[in-house]
Amino acid sequence: MTAKYASQESPRWLRGILLFAATVIVCLAVLIINRGPLFYFDTGSYFKQGDAALSLISPMSEDSGKEIGTGHARTEEAGEKDQTTVGSRSMAYALLVAAFWRADALGGVAGAHLAMLLLAVWLAMRVLQRTAQTGRSTLQLVSIPLLAASTTALPFYVAYVMPDIFTSVMLILIAAVVVAGRYMHPLEWLGALALAGFAIVLHPSHLGIAVLMVPFAVLAALLRLGQGRWLAAAFVTGLVVLAIAERKAFEFAAETVTKKEVLYTPHITARLIVDGPGLAYLNDVCPRDDLATCALHEALSWSDDPYRLTATHIIFERSENLGSFRLMPIEDQQAVAAEQRAFFLKVLAARPFGTILALGGNAAEQLGMNSIRMTIPNEAVIRNAKSLSGLPEAQLAVLDNIVLTRDQPWLHPVNSIHATIYLISAIVVIGLLLWPGRVAPPLKLFALFILIGVAVNALVCGGVSQPADRYGARVMWLLPFTAAFLLVQRTGPPHATAGDPT
Repeated sequence: MTAKYASQESPRWLRGILLFAATVIVCLAVLIINRGPLFYFDTGSYFKQGDAALSLISPMSEDSGKEIGTGHARTEEAGEKDQTTVGSRSMAYALLVAAFWRADALGGVAGAHLAMLLLAVWLAMRVLQRTAQTGRSTLQLVSIPLLAASTTALPFYVAYVMPDIFTSVMLILIAAVVVAGRYMHPLEWLGALALAGFAIVLHPSHLGIAVLMVPFAVLAALLRLGQGRWLAAAFVTGLVVLAIAERKAFEFAAETVTKKEVLYTPHITARLIVDGPGLAYLNDVCPRDDLATCALHEALSWSDDPYRLTATHIIFERSENLGSFRLMPIEDQQAVAAEQRAFFLKVLAARPFGTILALGGNAAEQLGMNSIRMTIPNEAVIRNAKSLSGLPEAQLAVLDNIVLTRDQPWLHPVNSIHATIYLISAIVVIGLLLWPGRVAPPLKLFALFILIGVAVNALVCGGVSQPADRYGARVMWLLPFTAAFLLVQRTGPPHATAGDPT
């Protein structure tokens, strides 16, 4: 009988391994087809920041140093005039990118993305199996949802040399801990903390998302009974504290090692101005000596070009017709950036309904933006990535060796297919959440927190920055992922778990 059982188990394990191998290949499909990673114009800034940090530890060879020295001339010249460093980019991610770039293996970034995503999903599925009888192996629960997600944006974000894939990593882990934190073993807690902690420090929006997820974790604890119900709330709060501590450490290191002040891009201020409430408030109160943002209000009047009133132009543009923030003296830029949270509270107090409506409208618009377009470079993106890197052309040949470019006929139909899959997946998930008895309650809670995370991402990115396809598609693949996860469940009695407090 034992031999018969073993003979049945062997093909099952083999099928599971083959399914997992197929999942890995499909997730890397875009990297393989493109013959290298995808990137954004801001990827060049991660090159520069990471290479500068690595140079303090391990300088390039003498010959390479000569080449890079010429490439950094513009950066050093600018640094003499501007004693600041941008705080909106993650040093951890910059080091990761620069390390693979120096090893002439930039595609390895995609491998790191996929490895950490697989670890997060495996950990989530492992602990979720203790809350309900799924009728599936862990390999199946990892592979099938990811295969479904790979029909949409997931392979593009695996190949994308930007930290956006980690938004979903963080959301998956938060949802899993909310549902099954009380059943997790010490090593699983360590893994969840390491992965989610790494994810939260990789982009400023991740901190905002985690902050807004805290009330939902607290509400879940209040509605549950039993030992360990506050573990998830403590986990999410701990992530927030970790992210704040990382920012403070970065600021301290920048000020003591490089003698530069950290400058945060005033996304909140620009968004409020573009949406209307911020500009109306400035029109009412400026000029005012105690409000630094009045300097930006004045800069916006230097040209009557209506296109200057977009968030991107306010923050990044340097031309006389469209620029404003970047044309101001550096001291004024620092003051405006430092004041953006206080400015938000002033505008909210003065115009609460208009501000809330603007935030809600931006979030709704963001939910509808899910194209992969921004993950695929065009000539302008390639040119800007090279320029922002501060590195010589010879060091950036990898950015030219791409197959997928933005202006291709396949892009529009692919986006339409993805949008259809997202819509169907959302209907399936909501339907299964409302269907009594079809899915175990703990697994419904996991799916619900994924949906909450997608909505919170839209609120943070659409409301604070600006609605963009890049921010939407980076989490929208979680819809087919969650739909497939719920659909493969085999209903049955709850699985008895050792140490279950209930």
